[in-house]
Amino acid sequence: MTLFGRNEEKLDALAEEIHSMLPSTQTLVVSGDARKAVDNERAVSESVETHGGIHGAFIHAGVLANGAAIHETIDESIDSVLDNNVKGVIYALRYLIPAILKTVGEYNATDPTGSIVVTSSCMGNVVAGPSGGGSGIYSASKAFVNSLVTTAAMENAPRIRVNGIMPGVIQTSIMPSLGADESSESIEATLQSQGGSQSKATDIASLVSYLLSNEASFISGSNIKVEGLWSPSGGDF
Repeated sequence: MTLFGRNEEKLDALAEEIHSMLPSTQTLVVSGDARKAVDNERAVSESVETHGGIHGAFIHAGVLANGAAIHETIDESIDSVLDNNVKGVIYALRYLIPAILKTVGEYNATDPTGSIVVTSSCMGNVVAGPSGGGSGIYSASKAFVNSLVTTAAMENAPRIRVNGIMPGVIQTSIMPSLGADESSESIEATLQSQGGSQSKATDIASLVSYLLSNEASFISGSNIKVEGLWSPSGGDF
């Protein structure tokens, strides 16, 4: 297993947690910036060297931006969203796909396939943004990711399955950007009144694990919503 990201301290802590639960699992920590092609290339190269190849990957780099309307969005905000949410995914796919193809080899109906899972957002498919607006660039970036997932799946079938997950409101450290004056409890209550709900990171992790496994051998090119009816509710909180 390889953990790749900018915060080496958090990666090391996670690696220790994984080791405590799965002592036999070899965890490589690679510190780098997903927005940079050279760092993505290095992460893949070090993973292949350490583990002997790559069978699956979870691409989870991105930022949430609830900012200004499109015509008021400043260059820095545009660059931040596109660099993280679009370029980061492109660079990851650029280096992961050849490495996985080399690992899984030529097509054989009895052999396991490789798998890539990419984090998108339900806002990239159904909702332009919460009622307050200001999420147009973010939503567009996630629509871009949804398209990349489908194309990458078609280009690399049948040896690599590529799928996207489209979360709604998840209980993570990114939550305060949805409204600093709103507690997790108040957001949850509002979502439930609209037929939606706030999920936990484990709800996402279980789907990612399934899609990476051979149990999902006939699922590819899909962008799957995991948002507890948040998007049908209109995201109005």
